Amino acid sequence: MKNSRNKILHSIGALSLAGTFLFSTNLSANAAGPSFSNTMEVEKIAGYKTGLTDEEGGVAEIVKYNSANKKFYVINGKNQTIDIVSLSGLTSQKDQQLQKEKSINIAAAVNTDSFTYGDLTSIDVNQKEKIIVAAVQDKDYTKNGKIAVMDYDGKIIKTFNTGVQPDMVKISSDGKYILTADEAEPREGLENGVDPQGSVTIVNYETGKSNVVKFDNPSVIDDDVHIRNKEAVNDFEPEYIALSTDGKKAYVTLQENNAIATIDVANGKVDSVKSLGYKDHSLPGNELDAARNGKIEIENLPLLGAYMPDSVQYISIGGVNYLVTGNEGDATEWEEFENIADFEDIKESIILQSDLFKGMTESEAQAALDKMKKSSDYDKLEVLTDRGNNAVYTLGGRSFSIWNADTMELVYDSGSDFEKITAERYPEVFNWSNDDDEMDKRSAKKGPEPEDLKVGMIGDELFAFVGLERISGVMAYNISNPANGKFANYLNTRDFSDKIAGDVAPEGLDFVSAEASPTGRPLVLAGNEVSGTVAVNEVQVDPVKPIESITLNQTSAKLEIGKTLQLTASIQPEDTTESKELTWMSSDDKVATVTNKGMVSAVGEGTATITALTADGKHSAAAEITVTKAPAPIDDNKDDNKDEENKKPDPVNEEETNTKNPDTNTNTDNNETPNNESNDQTENTETSNNELPDTATNHYQFLLWGLVIIAAGGVLFIGYKRKKINE
Repeated sequence: MKNSRNKILHSIGALSLAGTFLFSTNLSANAAGPSFSNTMEVEKIAGYKTGLTDEEGGVAEIVKYNSANKKFYVINGKNQTIDIVSLSGLTSQKDQQLQKEKSINIAAAVNTDSFTYGDLTSIDVNQKEKIIVAAVQDKDYTKNGKIAVMDYDGKIIKTFNTGVQPDMVKISSDGKYILTADEAEPREGLENGVDPQGSVTIVNYETGKSNVVKFDNPSVIDDDVHIRNKEAVNDFEPEYIALSTDGKKAYVTLQENNAIATIDVANGKVDSVKSLGYKDHSLPGNELDAARNGKIEIENLPLLGAYMPDSVQYISIGGVNYLVTGNEGDATEWEEFENIADFEDIKESIILQSDLFKGMTESEAQAALDKMKKSSDYDKLEVLTDRGNNAVYTLGGRSFSIWNADTMELVYDSGSDFEKITAERYPEVFNWSNDDDEMDKRSAKKGPEPEDLKVGMIGDELFAFVGLERISGVMAYNISNPANGKFANYLNTRDFSDKIAGDVAPEGLDFVSAEASPTGRPLVLAGNEVSGTVAVNEVQVDPVKPIESITLNQTSAKLEIGKTLQLTASIQPEDTTESKELTWMSSDDKVATVTNKGMVSAVGEGTATITALTADGKHSAAAEITVTKAPAPIDDNKDDNKDEENKKPDPVNEEETNTKNPDTNTNTDNNETPNNESNDQTENTETSNNELPDTATNHYQFLLWGLVIIAAGGVLFIGYKRKKINE
């Protein structure tokens, strides 16, 4: 029934949208037809359900994946737990239902006589230290919070104190620092309550020392940064943290102040606080739907939107540092302290400063404002009341942006894309909220509300993934060129046949690279705080088979100086899609060197370790090479001379000769051994025994046979003479 109803809704919505196209003259031309095609396919392949839903949110909020054990950790705010869910058996098939392995009861773990659990807000994972960390707030909104450090199974290792209301936790990649954004909201107002001081807590995990950094130095705060109250130290409410790759800089969003602070992590000092300025909705490409009238009217208006980012990510491309933000927007509503109103309540006080708008002439801007004043469609537009009356200021950019991290200058903004794309694909539920089924309800508020944002590499390209908190779903953009982001995909797995069904209100995302993914393809995990679900979305690219291990044909060897040894490496699996290129290194080139093909040459005495390292630096194998001196060569001539000097002549007799040379005598008697063979035997004797040949014995034998022959000849001659005489 739900599928049938969805089809009907799409059909009716298409007709409704067609009518809107025909009768609304304010609809942007870019939204009039399909113009955003997916260039990358993303599919939901699995999901996890907590079994709880809540229109106010707070169920499955923040999710974090750990590639070391192939599990994700998700905050279950309702149960005050962290649920652990394994992805080890995950495949690329659709509709896989995941089950939790266990839950970590954080409330029970952190409660003490001086600390009472209030809220669990954020988690992070670090594989170097093999820990997960959680940010926990005290029930008393004026008290300091805690960082709970746990092993992978959720056993508490230690805790650290933080500033007031830690709302986000972040670990540096090397595991040295743990940071929290301490929001410190005045939850009971200013007059009757307390306005705590916002801060960033920096814990040195190696030393155990912590530093609570506050915004008490006005000299580093730019003049155009909006401060709602008298002093920034109380007014700033840190929301989210991004760290530079080297961990030296922390970038902190100050959402309500529309600013970003830069902090020196090692020194624990605020370097700067810079305003992000305002988004000019009069410019082409920056259109929005600001009217609540049940229609889709995406148009240019003389409005200035405060970006007010929630999430922030750090990237570095071509030696330039950037920040990527999800521009949600947020109002201040603490009892008597509020800074928002409906447009109908302030419209008569607006005296337009036309030079603030670059997309309209003065007369065009004034005419557009007059149209807004006369139409009740804009009366419920939510506007800021503490920015002045020279323009109409709205909350949030309804977009994501890329900023130069050093100057905070805008490099790229997605403009009106999010509203145009959702209008194009889901016209019948355009600008729905996450707790009802009223079309166009969020147009006069903050639109789709981009919430969390994550970045990740897919192949050689960099992508940003942005969760839309209200209508739901995840946008994907190729940001390999930071100045020219390109739409890649929009996936919405909400079931619009009911108010809360499917995956509703993505609050936290996590990107899993193909190399870390159990399916070999990149994953985007979305924690949905209203539906209480986690969606596992897979990017449909060729799967990656990462290298699992590398071994060498020898792990140790002994070589003499001047000798060589060929080492060969075996990489598993053999059909890996990662680079098989290896870097060969020697720990001591004075002992042994190695070529880029693994040929080892022994150079000097000692021990050296030869290492083969994969291209990504994640896998290596080593062999220990021990090099020794070669043995001293033997001088044959020297030995011969010594033998000659030491040798004394012996009496020569036939018996002794026959005793010393039985082989020679035998061969001579049989007349079988030719002279060249005899010579060969002599040479072999010299080579193997290093002795002089017995030449005296051989000469004596020749002389003896000569005498025998002469005697025989004499006998024959005498016999011949006698015969002649007788004749």
